[in-house]
Amino acid sequence: MAPKATTTSDLKLRLKEIGMSQSGDKGTLEYRLARGNESINLNLRTPEDEPVHTQKLSKLKRFAARAGVSPIGSLDEVLFAYIAFLKNNSGTNTVNSDSAAAGAGSGSCGNDTIVGNSATTTDNTARLSKKVLELSEGDDFVGILRLGATPLAAADLTASSSVAVLRKSYLKLSLKLHPDKNRKNSDATKVFQAVVNAFERLSQPELFQEDTQSKNHKALSRSNDGCKRTRVCCPRCANPWSESSVEGNPDYFYNFMMTGLKSFNCATCLLEFGCMTAIHRCPYCKHNFEYHPNDYHRKITCGSKRCTKPFGFYMFHCSDRTIKNLKVEVKELRERKAKQTEQKRRRAESAKRRKGSSNNDNNDAAVAFLLGLANECPRCGMSLADLSEQDELYHLQNCNDDEGKISANTRKKEAREEAKVQEEKQQELQDDVAAKAAWELLGRDNEDMWLLTDGALEKECKEQGVAVAKGKKASSHEMIASLVEKSKSRALTKFDKSSKKTTDSLPSNLHSMTVSQLRAVAASRGIVIDTKLRKGDIIELIESKVEAESSKGDDDLLMLTNDGNSQPDKKRKAFMAMDPSDSDDSDSDSDYNE
Repeated sequence: MAPKATTTSDLKLRLKEIGMSQSGDKGTLEYRLARGNESINLNLRTPEDEPVHTQKLSKLKRFAARAGVSPIGSLDEVLFAYIAFLKNNSGTNTVNSDSAAAGAGSGSCGNDTIVGNSATTTDNTARLSKKVLELSEGDDFVGILRLGATPLAAADLTASSSVAVLRKSYLKLSLKLHPDKNRKNSDATKVFQAVVNAFERLSQPELFQEDTQSKNHKALSRSNDGCKRTRVCCPRCANPWSESSVEGNPDYFYNFMMTGLKSFNCATCLLEFGCMTAIHRCPYCKHNFEYHPNDYHRKITCGSKRCTKPFGFYMFHCSDRTIKNLKVEVKELRERKAKQTEQKRRRAESAKRRKGSSNNDNNDAAVAFLLGLANECPRCGMSLADLSEQDELYHLQNCNDDEGKISANTRKKEAREEAKVQEEKQQELQDDVAAKAAWELLGRDNEDMWLLTDGALEKECKEQGVAVAKGKKASSHEMIASLVEKSKSRALTKFDKSSKKTTDSLPSNLHSMTVSQLRAVAASRGIVIDTKLRKGDIIELIESKVEAESSKGDDDLLMLTNDGNSQPDKKRKAFMAMDPSDSDDSDSDSDYNE
């Protein structure tokens, strides 16, 4: 028995001896060493008959998934969960059926327990489902999500944990308990609904509070007890945002930033960023934490083991006039963003059609290097400045001999591409959050639903229980039409003078929109456009229909239906009435894919 390590250096030395990672603080090292010694004492082995505690993350994920253990998380999280699984299912060596024969031939024990098969996985899922239902009956939402966390993180998960932490546990549970994965359980849908309800109750408690106000509108004010103005930093230069007089931002801009309503520019590097792309730091321990706008009206902890102090986010006073001006500004901004998004999409599709094979791309890069339009060699990555007297053409003809440099340059390119993809995903998430916040600020009207991005529409469909098309990506106007039908409030229902929804409520850039955007605008008003109509006809139909409805007042202005009471003219034939029978089954959760 090895002596107990007391200092950090001793812990790292002992971990190095048994082949485990030496990164982390002292508490992490102690816990990791304890689990490693436990694995050694129990002689826990992988299906390939290797010590469990020495496995790398890539291999460990494969073994964990095969055994029914969630492969999501860091090396420690997956390792500790896998060790706990093997400990609970077998006290001896554990191999699967594929490696049993090989193990017997190499002198392994003949009484090894077979784990990771379908029967064991099914039993574990059944026990997990039963536990979820038991906790659901007692409204123990924290207990439900703790079932999805690793043993190390379960104790730290509380009702004040950030949305990022809650979502991580929720996703791990979803992988196991989704009705598509838990088909043998007759209560699979009920179990999954309990998991979804637990996540929503903890991440968005304001939606379930009984209040005289509509749940679709957030309260204008709240208590600031225990709330702090957290530090928000630029993701590029890491300088604090709006903490000096340089930006000239009023205090209430912090509200707009944290709710996702607006993005701002860094005063140092001029980068534009929002709450989803910014760096957020805990007001107590100054460590970074993941933030989501749903956290703004909650009190959370930063997730650090050394810092357990809960804190909220300060809400500064904002006048009614400022809110009114903000609504106008936000709507104009979302109209511009929608136009820019559509332009980027069209350019991407055009570039995709023009893009040739990888060989052609390499040839183009080589030509650009020869002409001095590229600073680096497309093969080995050498800079033009490092060539000195060497000719570019001569370099290209001879640089293929250095395979080491070429491989390093290839990895460098892949890393840059991966970073670019991650940055684009983060920006898409920021756009989704901003669009949803703007729509909610404007009152969540169906007429403004076209302002939502595709990602925000998909999330809204999931929240409202509206199923989208399977096997293909639903278009924005299809999702909007489904949401309008679901809410039973199509825009061409009885006109209300107090709402003042006339042609002034139409987008200011209606005539510059693309056909797909116009279809989304029409769908938000309960209109389905014939696919054969041209852009000009669609605009004329939208304007004439809304003007007609606003001019008739309150006298039974009902939307077009299939009852045949009206004789449609040539223009009205373009409107295909929505059939109520096409409404989606809101009780189905099979299309939920978080």
